Amino acid sequence: MTMEQIEKTAQTLRNTCTSKSHADPGAVAGIQKGEFPDDNQPLKCYTLCIMKSMRTFKNGRIDDGMMIKQLDLMLPAEMAGPMKAVATKCAAEPPGGSDCETTYQFVKCSHQTDSEHFFFP
Repeated sequence: MTMEQIEKTAQTLRNTCTSKSHADPGAVAGIQKGEFPDDNQPLKCYTLCIMKSMRTFKNGRIDDGMMIKQLDLMLPAEMAGPMKAVATKCAAEPPGGSDCETTYQFVKCSHQTDSEHFFFP
């Protein structure tokens, strides 16, 4: 996929999940800048919606195997490599108290581990 196609797909996912989770669009945009407020439940559930839509979360766990397959399919190798390493590291973290918390902590870990290559719809 081209970066333009990836961004268009991300925008569609973003719109759908912002609506479903009732997350504030400003808070959603803040994720890219590393803003992870601990008291924003709609934003936490936004991350769950995105990851379920991408089939990278199921049965209460981060599916890093599926995530790695998707990264290989969609991204150039120079981008996919660092993101796969982050996915493997952060997926190994223990799950949170809820599915929303688990995905939110995964996304937060991903940004903290490698903000240079971080991307989340």
